[in-house]
Amino acid sequence: MEKVVNIINGTGTSELINDTYTVTAQVTGYDNTTIDPTSLTVEEGTNNYAFTISAAGTLTLHVTEDGTTTGTPIVGATFYRTDSTGTEYGSSIITDSNGDAIFDNVPFDAKNAPTIYYKQTASDGDHEFDSTVKSTTLATDTSTIEIQNTPGATRTITLTDANYANLPIDSGTITLTN
Repeated sequence: MEKVVNIINGTGTSELINDTYTVTAQVTGYDNTTIDPTSLTVEEGTNNYAFTISAAGTLTLHVTEDGTTTGTPIVGATFYRTDSTGTEYGSSIITDSNGDAIFDNVPFDAKNAPTIYYKQTASDGDHEFDSTVKSTTLATDTSTIEIQNTPGATRTITLTDANYANLPIDSGTITLTN
């Protein structure tokens, strides 16, 4: 007998009797042959079972100062895969010497690709970045998105004597640590 379990937001339920089942999957954007495990033994007293499935797409986030293919690359920008609310999943991906953060194993589909969410959590320390959750879909197995991280604005810092109003300090340093 065949039981179809509809998965919504990573979870589904079904009334199953104790038995051994062959497992197959139909998940848009994923390689359905990678369902793991491919066999499931349902036993008395166990009500939760977990499966994994893999995708084969590649999403490259190319980060430059001006957000173009030829801009100055930003090395050390940090990104995470997220859900729509910004909850982070997996390890961080950090831009390389070309300014590329590469997410492997993301879903793609020519017609109904699942939404991929991601966010930037850091830059190289010298550039501004947008930390809001972004989304995209992949219609093919590879895609590149151009992202801009502008240089930090020049700020003027003044240092005056605390005891003599507006008397500038001749020389010194101020260290700002974030």
